Amino acid sequence: MIERLPTLKDVIRSVTMNIEQLSLTALLGVIIIYIYGVIAYLFISDLYFDEGVHQGLINKAGDSICMSLLHCFLSTFNYGLRTGGGIGEFLPAETMAGYNALAFTIRFFFDLSFFLIVIIILLNVIFGIIIDTFA
Repeated sequence: MIERLPTLKDVIRSVTMNIEQLSLTALLGVIIIYIYGVIAYLFISDLYFDEGVHQGLINKAGDSICMSLLHCFLSTFNYGLRTGGGIGEFLPAETMAGYNALAFTIRFFFDLSFFLIVIIILLNVIFGIIIDTFA
């Protein structure tokens, strides 16, 4: 089937031809997201709650998804990459009204830097490696 579709062959070749570069870039991404998981665990772990919060229902009765460093890293990795706006799109914005200025500043730079570094720069580097192979 792959032999009959030249476009599919080109797509598979573009991913497998630069597998080393893609793997190293993905490893860098995992390390960067781990750093964000550590920051989240230390400073804003109280904002990581289950799907009730994600749907806009702010109730602290939900289960925390940042109970340990590993749990925080996996939640940041999972929700940070799956949502279009990064981890800031998953975390509730309504709870920021009751925070002090330091917590608001940490959350602001956390969300913004995650979006810029991971979603925009890192993912575009990966896409650029794949697209460059087509040329």
